[in-house]
Amino acid sequence: MKRIFGSYTMAILLLIVLSLALLAIGDIHLSLLTTIKTLFGDSSDRIANIVIWDMRMPYIVAALTTGSCLAISGLILQSLTYNPLVDSSILGVNAGASLGAVVLIGLAGIIKAINVDTYLPVAAVFGALISLLIVGIMNREGSKMQILLGGVALTALLNGIILMVELSLNKFDFDKVLVWLSGSFWNLDPGFLTGYAIAAVILIAITSGFSRELGVLMLGDLTALSLGVNVKFVKRMLMLMAIGMAAVAVSVGGAISLVGLMAPNIARKMCGSKIQVLLPVTCLIGCVIMLLSTLVANNLFLPSVLPVGLVVAVITMPYFLYQLFRY
Repeated sequence: MKRIFGSYTMAILLLIVLSLALLAIGDIHLSLLTTIKTLFGDSSDRIANIVIWDMRMPYIVAALTTGSCLAISGLILQSLTYNPLVDSSILGVNAGASLGAVVLIGLAGIIKAINVDTYLPVAAVFGALISLLIVGIMNREGSKMQILLGGVALTALLNGIILMVELSLNKFDFDKVLVWLSGSFWNLDPGFLTGYAIAAVILIAITSGFSRELGVLMLGDLTALSLGVNVKFVKRMLMLMAIGMAAVAVSVGGAISLVGLMAPNIARKMCGSKIQVLLPVTCLIGCVIMLLSTLVANNLFLPSVLPVGLVVAVITMPYFLYQLFRY
């Protein structure tokens, strides 16, 4: 019980500290007191209100949306494949979603009637579904390592196709796709972010409703069947949730990798494998990773802003290599 309480407390404290740091630190520095007063509506400082609510709060919403979605999507995929080394980026889901988005951006440059913001989630989900289907066919009876290698191979193939599509675009669309593929919060409009944040909350809530079934599935299909779980239906629903959350994350943050690998494994070390605790802690850890990466990306080389996906890769890649050699 103490371990679980400590895990929750640590994750929530890190979330609060990083959120306050992201709001306070930047080219316009704000004191902690001013930041807190502005958040509670007690500040009359017009500049502080603009900086926090208009300039920096969208980054927090984007980081929380992408972090939570990637983390829980990774947890679902690891549970369903019984492989702690996979996440949506390893299995090619992110690459498939990115390919769908890149193709849409290219078509929007040719057919002006296409609205990228409107059709982006559809294109991302379609690309993610196709890539996951291909991985499933390639590794129907595969071992953990075969699934991993199949996902890596598919990701490399899809990234090659993305590059070919990218090179065929005009300069304006090329620059837009380049920003996307670097893993950036490319659209910080409040209306855009609100829609995806609501979608993330809905998908996470539905996944939480299947938490018992997910926990049972982690024990194996035969055990789940003996306990009365409709394995095929539950797996399809959970896979749909994983793909939906990966598509939301890609739509908001572009090609950000390995958060879904890192967050569930860290959460397991912190609180164990009980799904009722593992699910929320994984979500919190994913948010912490994205907030930390955003804080570094926005402030390391001021006034320039780094792509957050680049910082995430630097942070998570050593842990991925550690996990790879461990298993």
